[in-house]
Amino acid sequence: MSSIEQTHSLPDWRQLCQAALFETNPVKLLERIAHARNAVLDRIEDGHSKSPNGEQAALRNALATLDNLRRITERQNGYQSKAS
Repeated sequence: MSSIEQTHSLPDWRQLCQAALFETNPVKLLERIAHARNAVLDRIEDGHSKSPNGEQAALRNALATLDNLRRITERQNGYQSKAS
């Protein structure tokens, strides 16, 4: 399976997280982080019983990673965040 095929087979929240992690434009990065974070939170809200084993841990890790990436990006670019 090619990397493109692998990306398309990932759940939406994983695709959005990857897009955020690989974004180099700081303004777009904050937008991608917000979209990915919303997708992760939506998946969490879908319910624990629907999630495959291990996905809940992956979701928590993704959320923590996105929050750290947002804080670092805001700090580097002099943004003030209400959520920090």
